[in-house]
Amino acid sequence: MRSPRTDHPKSRAGGRRGDLAPAARRTVVAVCVLLGVLAGGCSEERAAADLEADKAAIEAMMREYLPRLGEAYETGNIEVLRDYAAEKEMASLLKRIGEFMEQENRVIAPTLQSFTVEDVEIWNYANAFVTTLEVWDVRVLASGTDQVLSQSLGQRNRVKYQLKRRDSGWQVLHRNIETTLEQ
Repeated sequence: MRSPRTDHPKSRAGGRRGDLAPAARRTVVAVCVLLGVLAGGCSEERAAADLEADKAAIEAMMREYLPRLGEAYETGNIEVLRDYAAEKEMASLLKRIGEFMEQENRVIAPTLQSFTVEDVEIWNYANAFVTTLEVWDVRVLASGTDQVLSQSLGQRNRVKYQLKRRDSGWQVLHRNIETTLEQ
């Protein structure tokens, strides 16, 4: 039986010259894994904080936008939405409001009662999909008068928005009423 050669380079602890001992190698791997977990945890915490900040900014924008949306429907003046809605959305609103006023000879007078942001999904940093539950008092008036032709008080709408990050805030690209809920 041969005795092991202790002077052979591969018989040293750790194998080849310059290799770490197995215990040291495990320590290095453990430290690398720990650093990766810590770095990942920090970025996850930062991402969560960024998401919360975006949600707060979106909710604040909606708080400003929705009453102005009601005003735009009632007066036909979409300029009150200039800072909150993209050109494409403003053009869509102008068309909807104009058609209703011309065809029906009526004016919609919605008043926001409350809203809740139900869901926010941020996509590629610059885009968001937001679902709200909005409660409106909606009155339909004869054009040019205060005569109420019909009304729906406490109308609850689930609305889906597509938003775009602009400068330091968010703008509405598209608004779609998904459902009107019964009370």
